[in-house]
Amino acid sequence: MAMQRRRRAQPLQRSRSQPVKRKRPKRKIHIDWRETGFKTLIGFFGLINLVLIYFIVRQCSTPVVTEEEVIEETRILQIEVMNGCGVPGVATQFTEYLRAQGFDVVKTENYESFNIIKTVVIDRKGHVENARRLADALGLSYQRVLQEVNEVYLIDATIILGKDFRSLSSWQTMEQRIE
Repeated sequence: MAMQRRRRAQPLQRSRSQPVKRKRPKRKIHIDWRETGFKTLIGFFGLINLVLIYFIVRQCSTPVVTEEEVIEETRILQIEVMNGCGVPGVATQFTEYLRAQGFDVVKTENYESFNIIKTVVIDRKGHVENARRLADALGLSYQRVLQEVNEVYLIDATIILGKDFRSLSSWQTMEQRIE
């Protein structure tokens, strides 16, 4: 008798608790380096554009300050005081007053003549606003501000004291301090 093989009986239905495991074939992943590099390059340029837009907007939103405003606000004026009235010691007194007001008086001396009737401020660098600041400190009207621009001068302005120096508000302030 030949031996017969026995077949094993299999259940008709599988239990639901055990999932069916199927082997999936492994797919080969193919990377297209040209496409990936191109997308990376586009992203990089997009980022650079965002940074540039940020700086452009930032630059446009800051207030524009002119060179004259910077000079006017931050620079200490270098001036010379000249006695044109002939009264001894007047230029020295005005020098002390102006230094107390924050001006840098670099030179104090007599003018070439003592026949100057009205006190004037002469702008030497072409910045009329600086000369007007000086006129305000002395109590002069802006009509007494003259402009003689000369690059040879190393000072910003010249004050020539005239015979009317006693009518200036700065002189009256100096007299009140003395009393």
